[in-house]
Amino acid sequence: MAGASGFHRGPARIGNHLCGVLVAETRRVIEIELPSGDVAPVVCRRFGSGPFRVVIAAGIRGDAPEGIRVAHRVSSFLEAEEGRLNGTVDIYPCANPLAAHRGTRTWPFFDTDLNRLFPGRSDGHPPAQVARALCDDISGAQQVIELRGARPAFSEASQAIVRHDHAESAELASHANVAVVWRRTPGPAAPATFAHQFPGSIVLEGGTGNRLTPGVGNDLADGVLNLLVHLKVLPESGLPFHWAAIRRPVHVTDAEVHRVRAERGGLFLPASTIWSEVEAGECLGEIVDPLTGLTREEVRSPMAGNILAIRELPVVFPGTMVARVVTA
Repeated sequence: MAGASGFHRGPARIGNHLCGVLVAETRRVIEIELPSGDVAPVVCRRFGSGPFRVVIAAGIRGDAPEGIRVAHRVSSFLEAEEGRLNGTVDIYPCANPLAAHRGTRTWPFFDTDLNRLFPGRSDGHPPAQVARALCDDISGAQQVIELRGARPAFSEASQAIVRHDHAESAELASHANVAVVWRRTPGPAAPATFAHQFPGSIVLEGGTGNRLTPGVGNDLADGVLNLLVHLKVLPESGLPFHWAAIRRPVHVTDAEVHRVRAERGGLFLPASTIWSEVEAGECLGEIVDPLTGLTREEVRSPMAGNILAIRELPVVFPGTMVARVVTA
């Protein structure tokens, strides 16, 4: 799809059908007009009613189809159970449709990462306008949940990321059906991200970068529904599974998350899988010379723990991250 030539903001209804499928309470947050004359709307689907409002947002980046799949599954469930909701759930199924249609992280033509533009500007270029419209529309929500996939080139265990100083969010994230709750200290780029605009937000991610991973979509969708139960928006009797099936996560801070980097260039061949236990000094994979087939480096874990992320894209250079190992 092409870049945007103009925008319209407002709560206009899309109607009763979107792509031939019946929808309810769907409205445009902002419209992206394309040079072809087509329109790509950023939409919000509203379920339930009441002053307590939960926001679920997916597709901030276009290379995170897992988050879009989870948003779709949660929407499908809530559409059937809407009468049982005690509050409002707003789902933004894809905040960056132009990038999602291309499967790329950045906004086409502008080559801009939407997740580095928040809170945006109403008088800025098109991506900045979308960021501003999202912030304005979501403002006032009691809880924000962002759905992502794994980072590019990696497979990652399911995880919930919360701000390091927000204990209440960390406790809530314990019910998200993930392997890890990471209380992460914001880095230099954090102030321009979507999640940083809402201090109590929970970011859910996992799977494989820019791909759909069997099981991950179901696990994260179940986690979102369980969060709605603990927020008292959805009754426990409405869950399509027993609460005891929810995974109990490990809680970690930045100090327990260790990045493992390559010292030599070549092709990284992983020897471990995500969330497998490793001992200090255990081989995580090897880097081979693609010309000779000889091993250039054996990458070893610096400590005992579990593998949070492992690199799947094999080409690496000195300093390239190949794994994350967590200790708890």
